[in-house]
Amino acid sequence: MSAHANVIEQLRSLRLPDAKAEYMTQLADASYDSLGFSERLDLVLTAELAARRTRRVQRRLKEANLRVSAHKEEFYFDSDRGITRPELAELASLSFMASGRSVIISGATGCGKTYLACILGTEAATRELTVRYHRTSELIERLAIARAEGTMRSVLSFYRKLDLLLLDDFGLSAVPVSASRELLEILDERSETASTVIASQFPPESFPRLIEDPTAADAICDRITAGAIVVSLTGESMRRLKSRAQVADVGARWQLEPTPRVEVRTGRHSFGVRIFLPPRLSRNRPIRQRRGSLGPTRRAGLPSAG
Repeated sequence: MSAHANVIEQLRSLRLPDAKAEYMTQLADASYDSLGFSERLDLVLTAELAARRTRRVQRRLKEANLRVSAHKEEFYFDSDRGITRPELAELASLSFMASGRSVIISGATGCGKTYLACILGTEAATRELTVRYHRTSELIERLAIARAEGTMRSVLSFYRKLDLLLLDDFGLSAVPVSASRELLEILDERSETASTVIASQFPPESFPRLIEDPTAADAICDRITAGAIVVSLTGESMRRLKSRAQVADVGARWQLEPTPRVEVRTGRHSFGVRIFLPPRLSRNRPIRQRRGSLGPTRRAGLPSAG
């Protein structure tokens, strides 16, 4: 076995597939011959490390279970959103997580609350932090299942250890008395140590009436709002803006698109139809040809071909 084949086999045995792929690329490309041993080894190891990090980030994103794929570069600033680009950049830097501060995002339906929360989740997962997204009703349901199965302690421990917890649609339905204590325990353990992002149609001052247990409501709101960053989003629904943009784009392309050309040929006893699509799509070839024979009744109505 040659030295190169031996190295490839050892990389495979060590389960370094991307290092092996980079090494084989170097063997096949003569341009690498000018590099020294250390430089080529650096490229091999860098390829393996980069691939491993990419897989870790992908795993974090999958585990986060974000509702939408969101990126800060794609946030709509077409109308007054209640947040500026510098403010969004500051939030996306996740500096609030260093001190365990919470973020409360409020606003009307469609103004971008969920999208902004998922931007923060994406940024955290990209930094290889643990993230979970839940609608508040889903978290309450999970707590109820854990209570019935006797696994509440492990579930509470899991949520306490998350680097970032995203709770969407907070207050869309009232938090029942049965879940108030567990939710309080989660938020109490995370207070000032791990960040929680709350997205709600209601402003923070309305939170107490969204929780059925008044005693737990005061404690939960205290944990959520103390030192929190409050973002009040405004503006037109992002869904409507995107829908209008898509319709406008389709309309513009429709106006620019040449219309199909139709040829109809008739003879004494027959007819033919040929339809040509625009050249860009069909290379000016007919997409349908139809020929037929006319019966005595219709044949009598045709003008003479001669």
